[in-house]
Amino acid sequence: MLADVPAGHDPVQVELLLPHTMLVPAELFDEEHAAEMLAANGMPPAADECAVCCGREEEYAAVAAISREALRLVREKLGDRARFTTPLLRTPRNAAKTVWMCRRAELLYIKVYDGGALQLAEVVPAESDVDLVYFFERLGGGFALKEFELRIAGDNSKAARKLLGKRFKQALCE
Repeated sequence: MLADVPAGHDPVQVELLLPHTMLVPAELFDEEHAAEMLAANGMPPAADECAVCCGREEEYAAVAAISREALRLVREKLGDRARFTTPLLRTPRNAAKTVWMCRRAELLYIKVYDGGALQLAEVVPAESDVDLVYFFERLGGGFALKEFELRIAGDNSKAARKLLGKRFKQALCE
């Protein structure tokens, strides 16, 4: 929580767990047009939200719609020390033929790699195990999951492995 962050000059990593988050290829990313990118992807920021860059990797930048009030509180406490990130920026240890998932704050962050290339990156609501199973049933319609390794991070990873593991060649908790 913000109250627990000590004063200082060092950067502070702030992980944003937000449903309206997307990856953008780094060469196409322009922070000035972040809100337009979200809108073009079907998730325009609401009237009380704004777009924020959640970090950059070599290949991707992440953009999220955040409450203006939440952003104000973070900036008030941390100023320009805040470095935003999202689980969607994580890369699994093995990205050859891998489905990576991270379930946090009733959200499922999911990335699918085939041949080392990113095929899908999404954030979807997953309030219950029923939601999780439904999403993976739908995902199985687009990818032959039995050929993929599942790498699980986040909350209750062992329970997710038990629930979903049989759909995959191998399922591992990270």
